[in-house]
Amino acid sequence: MKNIILPLFAFTFATFAADNWPQWRGPNGDGIAAGEKVPATWSDTKNLKWKLKLPGAGASSPVVWGDRVFLTCYSGYGTGGDGSTRDLMRHVVCVDAKSGKKIWQKDFASTVEVDRYGGMGVPEHGYATGTPATDGKSVFVFFGSSGLLALDLAGKKLWQTDVGKNTSRKRWGSAASPVVHGDFVYLNALREGHKIFALNKATGKVAWSWGPNQYDFYQDTYGNPALVKTESGTELVLAVNYQVWAFDAAKGGIKWFADTDVGGSNISPSILAAGGRLFAFGGRPASGAALRAGGKDDVSKTHLDWASSRSPYVPSPVHHAGHLYWMDRSGYAICLSAKTGKEVFRERLKSTGRAAQFYASPVLVDGKVISVSRNAGAFVIEAKPKFNQLTQNIFASDRSVFNASPAIANGRIFLRSDTHLYCVGK
Repeated sequence: MKNIILPLFAFTFATFAADNWPQWRGPNGDGIAAGEKVPATWSDTKNLKWKLKLPGAGASSPVVWGDRVFLTCYSGYGTGGDGSTRDLMRHVVCVDAKSGKKIWQKDFASTVEVDRYGGMGVPEHGYATGTPATDGKSVFVFFGSSGLLALDLAGKKLWQTDVGKNTSRKRWGSAASPVVHGDFVYLNALREGHKIFALNKATGKVAWSWGPNQYDFYQDTYGNPALVKTESGTELVLAVNYQVWAFDAAKGGIKWFADTDVGGSNISPSILAAGGRLFAFGGRPASGAALRAGGKDDVSKTHLDWASSRSPYVPSPVHHAGHLYWMDRSGYAICLSAKTGKEVFRERLKSTGRAAQFYASPVLVDGKVISVSRNAGAFVIEAKPKFNQLTQNIFASDRSVFNASPAIANGRIFLRSDTHLYCVGK
């Protein structure tokens, strides 16, 4: 049967209030803070409303619901190669968004042996990498092989579900974050359980799961899935090694797949649904691809629009007005045409002090792209196809690593390092 091309007519799911940032990269998982206005400059003495010392390190991003901020940390193991992995403790922290005061903290011991701290992998991000998600009633956190947990807004554990205790051949730890939509929490657990999961968010029971036969081939997929709405229904799409998969979001099962050139190893960026297309990036050597959602079975020959040799290594791009933007680990700002995949600019960022390196993903706010570097502060450029760097913002008092992507809510920017949580606003 000939493949049927189904037009993509909506990417937006209006299930969250506009003033919330409920999961990684915001309401739609695309890094866009619609309708928000935030300061473009900040420091230890300018536009800093508050900062809070955290109970441990972490690469997970903060999320915001109303007047509460949620994030995860780890302690007890992971500051060096010594000690026992059984000493690892994860923390879920709830903070008052207005005052910066900690409302509660819940601690969870690791239930399994984790990948040891050492080498190239785990030290780059640690043991609290998955960003929480919330629907305003519960908070969902993923602790890798220790499972997916749900807490109520007072910090009471509601359920904990095992999604697998495997590790990858590289032993680089876990990175995926839960995605909430409707009655489900979706999770990429190709590393832990060799499957994609949809769990009932009220009970934690598995609604559906799907895993490939050759799971070893896909275990280096660290990114999140995205939800897209087509004429045939809502699809859950995920970029993996040399392919993109699409599932029926409600019932599970593969609806379509497409072969791409994005692969080889380390599919870290999450697939981006924007501008009527899906954008997949990552791999070694890094590459990118654009394709259309919808269809049936193998759509490789009908749905791929372009391929590019330009790609971020870890960050996920942001889309604005027909262009894709990100900042890479070599200290460059990159812009591609979303229509053709052609490079529009690649400009080195002007950095005071250290050269910038980026693991965090950018956000789009009021026509500006904000990207937080690991070691040289946050950079702000105009979201235009002509490069214009506006500022470099540094908290001089904090020399720890910043791996987390910003959260934007109610005119404020929430940033976290390995030591502190910050709130920036006028």
